[in-house]
Amino acid sequence: MDKLIFDGIELKVVDHGGQPCLTLAEVAIALYGKGGDQSASPLESMARQVQKLYSRHADEFTATMTALVKMVTAGGEQEVRVFSLRGAHLLGMFARTERAKRFRRQVLDILDNEVGTARTLTAEFHQTLLEYSGKKAVASLCGRGLRQWQTQKQPLEARIESLSEKIQPSLLLN
Repeated sequence: MDKLIFDGIELKVVDHGGQPCLTLAEVAIALYGKGGDQSASPLESMARQVQKLYSRHADEFTATMTALVKMVTAGGEQEVRVFSLRGAHLLGMFARTERAKRFRRQVLDILDNEVGTARTLTAEFHQTLLEYSGKKAVASLCGRGLRQWQTQKQPLEARIESLSEKIQPSLLLN
């Protein structure tokens, strides 16, 4: 996920530790809008509001919900606070705007989709692992099926590897 469209505004998603995150400024735009004249001043004001929300409730955020990461910005490389989708949702819970209500619903829909995808991948991984183990056991029984196992082994191992790589980032969301 490279971007998230919310209320017709494109929010840039950054990857941190294998999970999609939004910067504090992007969360500010989601919760409060872009501001009237699109100048930097309203955005800075909204970012300060979000920073205050976070500061007041910092003890409720876990290390998987927010972090300071070094990013290249217009002002050069700086530490920027990012929020996972769970962290952005929690900020939305503290914001009392109509936009925040809509944002919370959309983020929950995305998280539900991520969890569903993770469950599907996990089930497919376990099914493939079971198939691998069963075919390996049959091949080792008195050498029966050894030739067939030699042709099946590599694709099954490749599928297991591929699925485990897909599953790993989704485990960070749980």
